Amino acid sequence: MNRLFGSFALVFFLAVTVRGGQEEPVAVPPVADHFARGSLEVQNVVGTYFFFDTGRNNRPSVDFALNSTRLGIMLSNPHSSGLLAGNFELLGEIFGGGIFQGPGNVMAGATLLFRYNFVQPQARVLPYLQIGAGGVYTDILEKESRGLISLPVEFNLQGTVGTRIMLNDRWSVVVEGVYRHVSNAEIKKPNFGIDAAGGNVGFGFFF
Repeated sequence: MNRLFGSFALVFFLAVTVRGGQEEPVAVPPVADHFARGSLEVQNVVGTYFFFDTGRNNRPSVDFALNSTRLGIMLSNPHSSGLLAGNFELLGEIFGGGIFQGPGNVMAGATLLFRYNFVQPQARVLPYLQIGAGGVYTDILEKESRGLISLPVEFNLQGTVGTRIMLNDRWSVVVEGVYRHVSNAEIKKPNFGIDAAGGNVGFGFFF
C-alpha cells in the first residue's frame, strides 16, 4: 500500500545524499541566512486533496480540504555547492479540515515533517522536498467507506514537492504538490486506506 510513498522517499534520499561528497561551504546571502542551523520559521497553507483509485474498485471517493500550520527549525547550515546545495529542516504540523465529497465530515491531525531545502546564493525561488508521518482523526465510518477507513484514529503519511517564493528577506509565498496516504497499518482490517493527491498554497515567515 505504500509503494508510491516508498518511491517518493527513495527519490528524496537519493537527492539529498548525492551532495554528500561536497562539503565546501558557500557564502550565505541575506535570505539564505534564515536557513542557518537553529533558525525558525512558521508556515500556514491551505489545500485540496482528491482521492485516486489504486486498483481497489467499488470504493467511494474521499475528497477533502485542509488547513495546515507548521513550525520549523533548521537542523544544519546551508552547505555544499551546485544544484543540490541546501540544508535539512524539521517541522511539526497540525492540520484540520472538512470532507466535501464522500463519507464523513472531518479530518484533523498532526505530522512530523523532514525537509531538504535547496538553497542557492541570492535565490528568491527556493524549492524543497519533504516526507512526513503522523496521526489523523476522522469521523469516516468503516461501513460508509467500504473498508477504506476502519478506525477513528489512523496513520498519515505524506510526500511533498514544494517551493518558497521570497517576497522579501522574511516573507514568502509557499506552493506545494502533495501525496497523502491514510491507513491503520493493518491494526484492524479491512484496511484499504485513502490515497489522495493535491496541492497547497500559503505563506511562510522566518523569525
